[in-house]
Amino acid sequence: MKKTVFLWAIMAGCLGLQAQNYQLNLHKSGSVVYQNDVNAIEEIRFEGNLPANMLINDGNGSTFPITAFDSITFSRPQTPPAGDTVYITYNGNSVTVDNPFANDLVQITIDGAFVDVQSYRENVPYVVSGSSDNGRLIFYSMTPFHLTFDDLTLSNPASAAIGAGVIVPVTLRLKGTSTLTDGANGSQTATMDVPWDLTIEGPGTLQVTGNAKHAINFDGDVTVNSGTIRILGSNSDGIHCSSNLTWNGGTLEIASAGSDGMDVSGNVAIHNGNLSINTTADEQRGFKVSGLFTMSGGSLDINTSGTDSKGIKADSDLNITGGTLTIVNSGDMSKGLKVDRAINISGGTIDITASGSTVLESVEGQNVPSYCSAIKCDTDINITGGTFTITLPTTNHGGKGISADGNLTIDGATMNITTQGNGASYTVSGSTKDAYTSACLRSDGNMSILSGNITLTSSGTGGKGINVGDDDHTTSTLTLGTEGGTDDGLILNVTTTGERITISSGGGGWWGGGDYANPKGIKSRGNLTINSGTVTVNCTQNNEGGECIESKATLTINGGNIETYSKTDDPINARTNLTINGGTVYSHSDNNDGIDSNGTLFLNGGFVISNGARQPEEGFDCDNNQFKITGGTHIGTGGATSNPTASVCTQPSLKTNTQSGYAIQILKSDGTVICTYQCPTLSGGGGGWPGGGNGLVMLFTDPQLQTGQSYTVKYNGTISGGTNWNGYYTGNVTYTGGSQITVNVNSMLTTVNAGGGGW
Repeated sequence: MKKTVFLWAIMAGCLGLQAQNYQLNLHKSGSVVYQNDVNAIEEIRFEGNLPANMLINDGNGSTFPITAFDSITFSRPQTPPAGDTVYITYNGNSVTVDNPFANDLVQITIDGAFVDVQSYRENVPYVVSGSSDNGRLIFYSMTPFHLTFDDLTLSNPASAAIGAGVIVPVTLRLKGTSTLTDGANGSQTATMDVPWDLTIEGPGTLQVTGNAKHAINFDGDVTVNSGTIRILGSNSDGIHCSSNLTWNGGTLEIASAGSDGMDVSGNVAIHNGNLSINTTADEQRGFKVSGLFTMSGGSLDINTSGTDSKGIKADSDLNITGGTLTIVNSGDMSKGLKVDRAINISGGTIDITASGSTVLESVEGQNVPSYCSAIKCDTDINITGGTFTITLPTTNHGGKGISADGNLTIDGATMNITTQGNGASYTVSGSTKDAYTSACLRSDGNMSILSGNITLTSSGTGGKGINVGDDDHTTSTLTLGTEGGTDDGLILNVTTTGERITISSGGGGWWGGGDYANPKGIKSRGNLTINSGTVTVNCTQNNEGGECIESKATLTINGGNIETYSKTDDPINARTNLTINGGTVYSHSDNNDGIDSNGTLFLNGGFVISNGARQPEEGFDCDNNQFKITGGTHIGTGGATSNPTASVCTQPSLKTNTQSGYAIQILKSDGTVICTYQCPTLSGGGGGWPGGGNGLVMLFTDPQLQTGQSYTVKYNGTISGGTNWNGYYTGNVTYTGGSQITVNVNSMLTTVNAGGGGW
């Protein structure tokens, strides 16, 4: 509370200094993160609960969390007393100069409207104003100086409008609206070509057009504290900076650029302000950074439309801790973010729309797809916060939402990623065929989604929600949730609706099938482990291929609340082993197995309900491999079931042959109810298998089911009352009518006929 009162007092003092021409400065770790004239600030207030945001009403809507700054200072702009300023005023083809230092180390040469300033005096202030369509201003200063553009309009049809000959620190203050233009046929690097270490401030606007090459070229470090820089157009880069760029406040508007919007050879740090960049050229970048890119606040809005363009291209690491980043990239093969090294995002709002498409490029005689993706990193991506909205519309065929060539870790973000475009098959070379498909999240290395609120939707053919590894990265793993974590720590919703893609027909597959690129909810080429979280996956394809959770190696479920639904395929599938140690799992398929392991199946704990379709589909299917049950409560229903392997089981199972849609209740000999379950009505024809029928097999195991005990199985009755979770009833349940049978459990697998059927 004392801190809040103290800050309010400082803000009141700020408003009281308006008439005295002070500047307000916010500092963080020794750096200025915001600077503006007090006169330009209409209001300062706090928003939200503590720790609150501080809103500065300066026309730019600047907002800072309390943690964004650690000190506040006030300073007077370095305005010298009257008579100590050099005034340069352009009047068409002539210039008026008021130079109080003419005999004191400052020499000014004038030729028409061409002005050369040579100075050996330190901290000389220059105010440049007026208008000329055939003028120029060049500084040869050996010491730092202060420069003000005050409603200056300057055009040089033959060369640069502003230039300099030496590198010194310079402060540029903007007043009014100043406009600079160069000539299209000159050899100059830029309209404003300066080697200075430059600090830009003030409430004014600087408009620049680069007809020959760049609009602005900076060779020194640049810091922008306030003001508006507007690039109206350029033949090459809008702004070219050979050193470092720090943006603490103010506005940048790049309307168009013939090459990169911003090209910075050093590091970039954006702390505050509003930046907007538009580029249309092929193979160019909205923001190109050779060094480290850091964004902690402000807003950056980038629109690129050229083929193979990049919204932000960073050759080093990219770090985002705050602010709002909006990117629209519509060119084929383009990327919203393309980073050669690591991406680290811990906060901020990221909104990317990638609407371009995939192009097949010829590489060493083979066709290789080049995608239009929202975020692409050549190494690792680490996301620990932030809000993401990523959209790949129907025009984007095969693109990726977030893609890492290395590892991808998500721990704490809010994400909504949508891919809508269809994938396609193509010829790699000769008779070799393949297909490209979209994915919301993709990594060649390991992927860990530990916490956050994540929604992934893919509606195009062959599309995937999560895709980890490939044939060249067969050991890449996927981990969901944290060991011992709460289920509300990770909320993951995945939906796919697109159909599979036929790569080649005939040969392979079930009953001769073919080669397909299948849609998947969650797919890992290596091991897949679920530790915690609420994971919901829906695959509503009309043809096979739409599995919800699939591992091409071992799938282990240690915890979590998992619900999966597949219309035509296995909701949960593993190639070598499927182990459930804990968690709550509901898995339902209308036309295939409920839970399917092509290798071994181990049920050691947890609570599982698995619904398969008519025979030969099964609630639990492990292809007659080892099926071990040692604990947990598990119910599997379908036209058939794999039988537990008695020699390795330590917990008995009851296999009940009954009918589709029957209600089953199992009681101990003392009348204690251990299971009340409404069997589903079987659907489908069993994966193309002839036959079917209403016979249903229910495999049930529970710690209360013990050898040497007798049990009553009721069937074909009616369930009322209680709490229903996917057919499993608890609480105050009433079971009426039907028939019953007594069964003695004397082995690890006991079979009972409760209404007939079975496989």
